[in-house]
Amino acid sequence: LRKIVDEGSLSTSALAMSANGSCLAAGSHSGVVNLYDTEQFEGLSAGSAGEIRPAARKALMNLHTRVSLLRFNADTQLLLMASQAKQEAFRVVHVGKGGVFANWPTAGTPLHHVHTADISPSSSALAIGNDRGKVLLYRLKHYS
Repeated sequence: LRKIVDEGSLSTSALAMSANGSCLAAGSHSGVVNLYDTEQFEGLSAGSAGEIRPAARKALMNLHTRVSLLRFNADTQLLLMASQAKQEAFRVVHVGKGGVFANWPTAGTPLHHVHTADISPSSSALAIGNDRGKVLLYRLKHYS
C-alpha cells in the first residue's frame, strides 16, 4: 500500500484504475486529469510521510471544472472523463496516445450535464446518463 501525491493537484475529485492495473487516472477540482503508469511506482522511494511523487505520463486539461467521472474501458485503450458542473463537459481520451478525440462529442451532441457513463466490455457501446434522466447509447464503430 502506497500513498501517492497527485502531481500539481491541490484537491483530487475523481479516481479510476484500469482493469489490468497498469494505469491510474486522477482528476482534480480544477479540471485537470493526470494519467500515471503504475509500473513506475515501484522504483520510487517514499518521502518522509511515506508518500511517493510520481510524474504524470500525461496531464489532460480539456475540462475546466471539477472532474466528477473517470472510467477506463476494459482494455485500457479509452478513458472517459466528465464534469457535472458544466454542460457538455465530457471527453473521450485515447490512453495510448494521450490525446482527446477532437471529433466527438460535437456541439450538436445533446449530452447536457453528464452524471455517469460507461463502456460495454467489448467497447462497442457507450452509455451516458445525464441530468435530464436520459441514458444516451452510442455505438463505437471502431470496436464493433
